[in-house]
Amino acid sequence: MVITTKEEYQVVRMWMLLSEMRNGMKVKPAYLEIGQYFIDPKGNRTVVGLQRTLGYYIDSFAFGSPLEIRCDNEAFQRISDEWVYPRIKVTDTIKRNGFKGSCHHIHPVTLFQELLTNSKAETLMKANEIELLRYLCYRPTNKADINTYWNTIKVAYRNGYKVNNSQMWIDYIKMLERCGKDIQSPRYICPANLQEEHDRYVRKLQTIQEKEKKAEDIRKAQEREASFKEQKEKFFGIRINDGEIEVKVLESVEEYRQEAESQHICLFSAAYDQREDSLIFSARIDGRIIETIEVDLRTLKVVQSRGVCNQNTEYHDRIIKLINANTNLIKERITA
Repeated sequence: MVITTKEEYQVVRMWMLLSEMRNGMKVKPAYLEIGQYFIDPKGNRTVVGLQRTLGYYIDSFAFGSPLEIRCDNEAFQRISDEWVYPRIKVTDTIKRNGFKGSCHHIHPVTLFQELLTNSKAETLMKANEIELLRYLCYRPTNKADINTYWNTIKVAYRNGYKVNNSQMWIDYIKMLERCGKDIQSPRYICPANLQEEHDRYVRKLQTIQEKEKKAEDIRKAQEREASFKEQKEKFFGIRINDGEIEVKVLESVEEYRQEAESQHICLFSAAYDQREDSLIFSARIDGRIIETIEVDLRTLKVVQSRGVCNQNTEYHDRIIKLINANTNLIKERITA
């Protein structure tokens, strides 16, 4: 690939190297130009290239076709981001905007477009903030991040902070913002150990998200309470006891939520409280939950009885026998 100019245009020329090799003969190299990017002073780009053909390889071209204006495609984009001939020539505008002879592993076409149209890219280039410049050029959503946190970036730069991992640092800034921290304070945005602070705020954010989820679960439980009560109120008050184990009907959606949270089961998230043919019991010893039981109201049979994380306990068989021996209590409520 050759980077050069043509009048006021910045040009990226793409070449293909072909080698013919036969046993007992010298290698015969050949060169073929397969495309060019023309970038005008306003950053608009035009592709001039050979016609592409269908094929397994990305560099499948009709070698006899003329160099004409083509639609941009993955082949030209990929090939224009390969090895660069070291003698680089750029327009005066690009040179003025900070380019000093290296693309810094940034796609040349994207880099030149940004330097011509984006003052923030120009500033980052001149400030030698190459990590952030590389981040900006990688994809449009990254550019949006740079725009959003530009004041934060300027504060960090003025305080001598060097961003060495742009993705982690931007993620860290987002977490600071989510946690309500001042993202223009050097105290927060210029950590001595980015990895350590990043991980610390990951844990903080997880705690916040858990609290938000719990609040949302409580809200959902309140919304479902009326329909639950209408379906299951006639079963409220059923209690079975064998002297050690007490089995009781769960009497609110909030109890479903608490049981699910305590036992690490999907009782609440799978909305068992809204299942018309399902009745849920909680088996306990001295108030401690042992197993959660589902009974099918059509057959009055135990569908499942599970302890923490859906595991059976040593009381499993006793609990099922206790339920089966007292199904008449459920049947009485159904027929009442």
